[in-house]
Amino acid sequence: MPLCLKIMLDPDISQTLISGLDNHLMDVFPFDKVDVKKSVQLPSSCWNANRRQYDANCLLAFASSHNSTGIVLLIISKDTYVPELNFVFGIALTGVGAVVSVYRLEDDPEFLQKEITHELGHVFGLKHCSLPCVMTFSNSVWEARLKTSIFCEKCWGQLEQEEL
Repeated sequence: MPLCLKIMLDPDISQTLISGLDNHLMDVFPFDKVDVKKSVQLPSSCWNANRRQYDANCLLAFASSHNSTGIVLLIISKDTYVPELNFVFGIALTGVGAVVSVYRLEDDPEFLQKEITHELGHVFGLKHCSLPCVMTFSNSVWEARLKTSIFCEKCWGQLEQEEL
């Protein structure tokens, strides 16, 4: 069965930032098609005024409710969090989709690509990895910058075995 990735963008994401992303994702993951939907308005119900951040879990639920088939990826320009952390670069749900925030990624397309690859790795069932790997957990921008942008041999093997 063909596997489609639907990418949803908030209005502040520039085309320059995501240029070539669709080709990269089709090279790394078993997607048959990547569709990009521009200018998705973020739900105000996901905004936490006290934290001045968006709730990443709420955004993931929003994105997945707008996608009936395949995998969904919501890319936003705003800061995100989950209750147990001060911020997150992204969040994912196995077999469903991911949310990635560019807020702390310094408008760097390669940095964004790395974090999207990490989150989609989770969508395909991969866990955090202790080897030099894109699946290494990052607790800071510095740590995220240091990690490699590719899967280690172990994770690559697991990814090749996964079916959604």
